[in-house]
Amino acid sequence: MRSSRIGKVHSLASSRRWTDRIVTLAVTLGATLVLMAIASIFLFLIWASWPLFVSDTSPELDTQKVETPYTLEGALSQTEYLLRDTDTSRYQILLLGDPNRQIHKELPGDVVRVAISEQNSPVLATVSRAGFLNLYSDYSRLLVDSSDSELEQPVVSVLLSALPEDLRVQVNDDNVIHVLLRYANHIEWLTAEPLSGPISTPTPASLQRRVSLQSDLNLSRVQLISQGGLLLLVEEDGQYSIHNGDTVIFSGRFPEVSEVALIKVLRSTYGLAVLDNTENVRIYGLSFGEQGPAFDFLEEYRLTEPGVTEVLAPPFGGLIAANASGSIEWFDTNFRAQRHFVLPKPRGSSSSGVDWHMTPEGIIVRTAGNEWLTVKLSVQDRSLTLLSLFEPRRYQGYQSAEYIWQSMPLAPTAESKFSITPLILGTIKAAFYSLLFAAPLAIAAAIFTSYFLTVELRARIKPLVELLAAIPTVILGLIAGLWIAPWLEHNLGMIAAFLLAVPWCLYLASKAWRLLPGNRTESRLSGFELLVSAAALALAALVAAALSEWVGSATSHSLVSFLTQQLGLEYEQRNAVVVGVVMGFAVIPTMYSIAEDALAAVPSYLREGALAMGASEWQAAKSVVLPTAAPGIVSAVMMGFARAVGETMIVLMATGNTATMDASLFTGLRTMSATLALEMPEVVAGSLHFHVLMFIALLLFLFTFLLNSVAEWIRAKLRERVAQL
Repeated sequence: MRSSRIGKVHSLASSRRWTDRIVTLAVTLGATLVLMAIASIFLFLIWASWPLFVSDTSPELDTQKVETPYTLEGALSQTEYLLRDTDTSRYQILLLGDPNRQIHKELPGDVVRVAISEQNSPVLATVSRAGFLNLYSDYSRLLVDSSDSELEQPVVSVLLSALPEDLRVQVNDDNVIHVLLRYANHIEWLTAEPLSGPISTPTPASLQRRVSLQSDLNLSRVQLISQGGLLLLVEEDGQYSIHNGDTVIFSGRFPEVSEVALIKVLRSTYGLAVLDNTENVRIYGLSFGEQGPAFDFLEEYRLTEPGVTEVLAPPFGGLIAANASGSIEWFDTNFRAQRHFVLPKPRGSSSSGVDWHMTPEGIIVRTAGNEWLTVKLSVQDRSLTLLSLFEPRRYQGYQSAEYIWQSMPLAPTAESKFSITPLILGTIKAAFYSLLFAAPLAIAAAIFTSYFLTVELRARIKPLVELLAAIPTVILGLIAGLWIAPWLEHNLGMIAAFLLAVPWCLYLASKAWRLLPGNRTESRLSGFELLVSAAALALAALVAAALSEWVGSATSHSLVSFLTQQLGLEYEQRNAVVVGVVMGFAVIPTMYSIAEDALAAVPSYLREGALAMGASEWQAAKSVVLPTAAPGIVSAVMMGFARAVGETMIVLMATGNTATMDASLFTGLRTMSATLALEMPEVVAGSLHFHVLMFIALLLFLFTFLLNSVAEWIRAKLRERVAQL
């Protein structure tokens, strides 16, 4: 019988060993999978943000052979080109749909001058030998093989006083057509009103003469700025004048420019690029001051390869400088980056030279003899320096360099601004003010429940506090945005008075509690003191309400109006105070639970020894327990900070989401997590905006991961320290 018992014991021990092995293996496997998941997220974020800083993508090239003797006058699209017959000087449109079948179609009328819009608008302007100016709102209609003559009817057809030597056409965002005509000794600026009517039928537009200036400048030195509202004339020595109609509203000079070689209005920034004879590229921004519009210097670039013969303004931003050797350089003004592309040498006749054009979509066309090379830049593979995401930039319309996050510009052609410094500041601001509210309450509550409450009350109150973590943060954010924010704006004075009254009321309540019969001290807490504390808080609320009402009636000011009118502080309804209070409630359970566990882990004999030496409960907690549990409390604060940094819904709904560099309590903010939640659903995958958001996610991941790791390491050290006591 004894042997059977021994056999059962051995069998039970063996089964337990196998159970322990299986559980150990399962736990190890689960922990390994968790680490692999974290590492996978980390690697994915690095992979998604890596194209921001490293890009070796070459442009997409395509070579076409065309018949001679045609000269390219303009690129209508990647497959449609405007040609001029060098023998007859007649203009034709060439379709390159099939390389083996090139279709030519002659422009209607005896055309001697022609121009196409540089913007992404299919507008064509022609001048006939008889002196008629014709504007076509959609040159694709001229390519349609149809007997319908209305397809080739211009929307504007007027007789000019003389044949111009040159002309240019431009269409702005409001669909107003601008035409510049250059004669021997003067320049005319004409505008056609916005077109309306069915798309299938061209609607005639009225043409108005905007200005006529006495000038012999080439049209390359005459530019329309401020979305076609102003006319800019640039002299060779750097002097410029801005015209509004016949009136010169500002005259100035580009600083540090001795001789202007080329100028170009940037399509994405409304700025102006000036190339001087020293092969420098200077970018200027148009600003409107008390003296009128003027150009302010923004930044400067140095050409990698000299000999620029043409500058192009692509729709995706910046400036492209093309040189005589057949290569191009792209200056990305959004991020102060430049890339030089060495293109294959043209095999055309060197006597014909190299000519450059650009389609409205931003495709560059290089012609040399009968060889046409189309260059398509991959704008989604922009590379930039890491510092450009953090440093201030001076943008057009700003008096100084500033930190600005504006990923979705207000105007279609305005540049995006990706300074993530305001987002980092907003994240730290929200987390700091939430800790400022939550840390004292959480730590004080942990001390109180650990050493001043009875065991029965502690067993009830601790689960209730931890249960706050079960409240969905979206509910807290909804309450903060719809109720707390407006309520706080109307009762800010009462809240400030309440914060001042609470310490005094609690102090008076403690004095009164000690005077009650029964020798009430810290060692005799039974729960009755909670009622006294609640009464003290109610008294503080009554005092605060009476005090704020008295001050408001005496000064005729609420606290908000006093801050804004008397002190000049900006007050926004959804501000850092609202975030601090509401998100403080979200992080209190985490901080309270960790701090309370750290305090409870302190050996009881340390506290009992202090009490035996004559210390009170509070003296024992302050001098013995708190120093011993200090690492755990620091860990609780760090975990709470990490929790606040990663919070999304509360800051999304209660902050106003204004990306500003302001540490004020009474202004809004925007955090990194809220930016990801707002913009990630709408971003185009693979775009520059997408990669920037992935980099923000990487920073957020690293920050919270490091905080949590350090906090857990501190907690482990605390456990080792307590075990050695």
